[in-house]
Amino acid sequence: MYKLYSRISDHETVLECWGASTKHPDSVFLFSDFKTCDFINRENQIPAWIWECASKMVLPFHNYELAQFGIEIFEGWW
Repeated sequence: MYKLYSRISDHETVLECWGASTKHPDSVFLFSDFKTCDFINRENQIPAWIWECASKMVLPFHNYELAQFGIEIFEGWW
């Protein structure tokens, strides 16, 4: 399961990847760690950030599932 949200306190966009644990996410990624392009709206770069996060997952199944999540977000905008 994936949770994508923006923290109100610091305006950070966060991606949490949840697996077997119910107490804490297995992986947490911050959009501020992603190198953005100045010529494209930051919001439109979120799918690319998710795909970068997917590339950092260990198991191929998790790579694929997270990449699919990014594709769903990308297709939802168009």
